[in-house]
Amino acid sequence: MLAVIANWIYVIITTYIIGYATLEGISSIGCMQSAKGQKKTPYTYKYTESILVAGILVVNVYAELFSLITRVSLAANLILLLACFLLYYQYREGMNERLIVGMGRIVSTGSFWLYLAIFLLMAYGTSHGLMHYDTDLYHAQAIRWIEEFGVVKGLGNLHLRLGYNSASFALSALYSGAFLGKPMHAMAGYFALLLAWQSADIKSIARRQHIILSDFVRVVAIYYLFTIFDEMVSPASDYFMATMVLYIVIHWLDLYAAHERAFLPYALLSICAVYITTIKLSAAPLVLLAIYPIVYIVKKNGKKGIISIALCVLLCFVIAIPYFVRNVIQTGWLVYPFTGIDLFNFAWKIPYETALSDANEITVYGRGFTDVSMIAAPFTEWFPTWLTGLTLVNKGMLMLDAICLPVYLGCVLYFLVSAFSGKNKGTAMEKEGITKIFHLSHRRTVSLSDFIFIEGIAYIALFYFLFTSPLVRYGCIYLWLPAVILIGRFVILFDNRIGQDIKGYIYKIVIVAFAAFMIFKFGMLIKDDVPRFSGANLISQQPYNSYELEEKEINGEIFYYPTEGDRTGYDKFPSTPNPDGFTMADESILDGFLPAGR
Repeated sequence: MLAVIANWIYVIITTYIIGYATLEGISSIGCMQSAKGQKKTPYTYKYTESILVAGILVVNVYAELFSLITRVSLAANLILLLACFLLYYQYREGMNERLIVGMGRIVSTGSFWLYLAIFLLMAYGTSHGLMHYDTDLYHAQAIRWIEEFGVVKGLGNLHLRLGYNSASFALSALYSGAFLGKPMHAMAGYFALLLAWQSADIKSIARRQHIILSDFVRVVAIYYLFTIFDEMVSPASDYFMATMVLYIVIHWLDLYAAHERAFLPYALLSICAVYITTIKLSAAPLVLLAIYPIVYIVKKNGKKGIISIALCVLLCFVIAIPYFVRNVIQTGWLVYPFTGIDLFNFAWKIPYETALSDANEITVYGRGFTDVSMIAAPFTEWFPTWLTGLTLVNKGMLMLDAICLPVYLGCVLYFLVSAFSGKNKGTAMEKEGITKIFHLSHRRTVSLSDFIFIEGIAYIALFYFLFTSPLVRYGCIYLWLPAVILIGRFVILFDNRIGQDIKGYIYKIVIVAFAAFMIFKFGMLIKDDVPRFSGANLISQQPYNSYELEEKEINGEIFYYPTEGDRTGYDKFPSTPNPDGFTMADESILDGFLPAGR
């Protein structure tokens, strides 16, 4: 636990400095500034999490770029520290002032002890737990390859799973500290920590004296954090992706509730959605969030806004290019195992038939099958089987999604009819209130047009999940969000209609129910943790799992492989599920790997 705390302090310091400098730099660009009359002013970032997330994004891209040159280890960290020192020197006045003001606010509101307790709790959870199956299968090896060599040509031929490139692996390699002798794997827990801190703002209901739409997603986030608490010790890309999706949705809804009119925070969250997609492709629908700032810029600035849009697109390319380059080098495909884009013909390219089979296996596994031939099964055949395998909670949420869909379509129809009738347009429709059905009067409520947009993204993400590879392990958030956001909208409508006396009683009931939920969940955590408790984990972090493996010498290099099962862990390196399934491109590992027989 102490090792995790030390690791996170290092992460927080470096990402805060990098994030602060990045956001300040973007805000200082003329086309990204907010116009107040004839004067443009830099945007003031309202949430500290924005700085930390911006820093994580930039540092992650740096780690990926560094891996294209050499191993991500001591040198990468030294350069990062040098950059942090120089940037802190340049921005120290503004950075120190923000830290002092921020800490003063936290202390004065009594939130310091809550955030500290969350920090310690999440550090304890990240210190030990259940290692994800796929971590022992390939996550650990993928991270170690980046630590030892960076990127290697045709690595996917050594182990197909190593072709599943995720930006999170480069970030885990950078902050693993493997050069110190014992590799850490605490970054999934750190992402969970950021979400937990953001979710803790649900306490603001007491100060606001009313609920906002993001509060409902915060409850979902808290529930999700409880579900992954015993596995966030594992650097699985699922957790990076899911926590960041929830972070974006909550932050986006907070901006809506505050009626934020500047385009920059929405644009930055859209750019962050591109980053999440490089972690796991299942986050791709969130890129559609970019429609909102693009439309806003065009409507407000016309052709002049093209420069702002072009700059945002450039930032997206900076994020995406190292991800695509790593894909091509490791597999010969732009996005492995997606075979729809076939641009290259390198010697190390994973054969088309192998990539297609691998893609089909992912799809059918997500549907609940292990037989690849089920890829041709129609929806009516595989969906009932998949549905049967869901937990009661997920079945209930999917049912609510189905019930809420026609209600959402009714909202869309109402909005369109009102907008095209010429009587009301945009937010004026809600201000005038043709009917009382969708009218929300409170100043902190989300406008109908904004609600329709974010709810539409949630449903698109749900359908994308269902019809690609609906693996509930990470897709549960897509099952939860549509119904939660819509129900939250109508709960707020009801909250605005009832009297203060009735509202007081309802709030007391909700608080008691939430407290009972938290007590129950904490009780279950303690019950599950007792058998796994080890005093050693209060000091150090639980290591990767180890396995007994056989070894085989190929061209003077030793490769490890399992004789039973398919997991190899971290320690025995390099490992492969089949020592006869690849060919070394030359005598050195650095020369890469070719498909067997070449």
